[in-house]
Amino acid sequence: MGIVWRLQTRTDSTNGEKISKYCLDNDVAALGWSIKDDHINIYNPEAITEIQEKRKDIKTIDEYYDVVRKYGLYKLNHKKRLVAIDMLRKVKKGDYIWMRDNGIYYLGYVGNNLKYVYNPSIDALEHDAANQIEDVEWKPIGDESQVPGVIATAFIRGRTLQRVRKDYMYEYASFIYNGTPLALNIKSNESLKQLFYDCLSPNDCEDLVCLYLYDRKGYVTVPSTNKIATELYECVLVNPLNGKFAYPQVKKGDKELKINDYKELIKDYPNKEVYLFTSEGMVQGDTHIDNIHSISSDELYSWVKEKIEKNSFLIPEGIVKWYKLIHSSEK
Repeated sequence: MGIVWRLQTRTDSTNGEKISKYCLDNDVAALGWSIKDDHINIYNPEAITEIQEKRKDIKTIDEYYDVVRKYGLYKLNHKKRLVAIDMLRKVKKGDYIWMRDNGIYYLGYVGNNLKYVYNPSIDALEHDAANQIEDVEWKPIGDESQVPGVIATAFIRGRTLQRVRKDYMYEYASFIYNGTPLALNIKSNESLKQLFYDCLSPNDCEDLVCLYLYDRKGYVTVPSTNKIATELYECVLVNPLNGKFAYPQVKKGDKELKINDYKELIKDYPNKEVYLFTSEGMVQGDTHIDNIHSISSDELYSWVKEKIEKNSFLIPEGIVKWYKLIHSSEK
C-alpha cells in the first residue's frame, strides 16, 4: 500500500501566484527553492552566468544540493538540508498527493514514470517551481466538504510536503480517485469511531456538540455569540425553559483540555455550565466540579449513530454522508 501526501503551494513566485495551477497544467508536483535569477543577482556577472549554466545540468537532488551549497543559496552549508526537497525522495509510484487551488482540493496519483527533475525553464523559475516530480495526474475533488477533515486541517500548518499519517486515508484516496467501492478492513468499533472523527472538520465537531446539547439538555445557540472569538468557549447556549447558560469548548484531534481553566467562567454563577469535548485528547482535572462537564468521544459518537440509524434530521447532511460512507464498508 502506498502513502498519502499533502502539498502546500505557497512559494516565491515572480507574480505572487501559487504554483498549484502550474502543477495542474504540467502533471507535476512542484516545490520552491528554485535557483532564480533574483537569488543570484548579488554575484558578479561571471558567477551569475556560471550558476545559470550549472542549474541547466542538474539531474538529481544531490546535484541540486551541490549547486546551492557551493554558492551559499538559501544559507545552506554542508550540514543543513531542505526538508521538503528531501521528502521528494520518499514519494513512490502509487502514492497520492493532495493539493489545494483557490479553495478546490485536487488529488494527484503518482504514476509509473515518476521522476525527479530540476526544471530550469523560464516558466518554472518564474513560478518558483523548478524542483519537481513528474507523472502526477491530478483530479479535482471539490471544496472542503468533499474531503476528510484530517486532509483539510493538514493544510493549516506544517511543511511544504508532508505525509498524512492517518489510517485509511490511502483507501479513501483510492476510492475517491478511481470511483471504486470503498474497501476498509476495519475490525473494531473503536477504529470506526476514529475514522469517523478523522473525516470530520473542526466545525463539524462543534456542530455536533451543540446539537447534542440541544437534544439531550434543551440548549439552543445564541446566534450572535458564534461570531465572538474566545479562548474558552465556541459560543453561548441558553436553555429557554430554565434560563441556564452553557459554554461548550470543542477540540478536534489529540488536544487536552484542563478543567481548572474554566473555573472562573462559572464561579459564583450557578446558572452557567461548561461542556468540554476533545475527539482524541483528554479532559484533565477534577471531574466532580459542579457545572463543568465532559462529553466523551464515545458518548458523542454513540449519539450520532443513534440519530442517524433512526433517520433523524438533526444531524447535518455532510456528517451523515461521512458516517454512511464509512459504515457502508463494514465487514
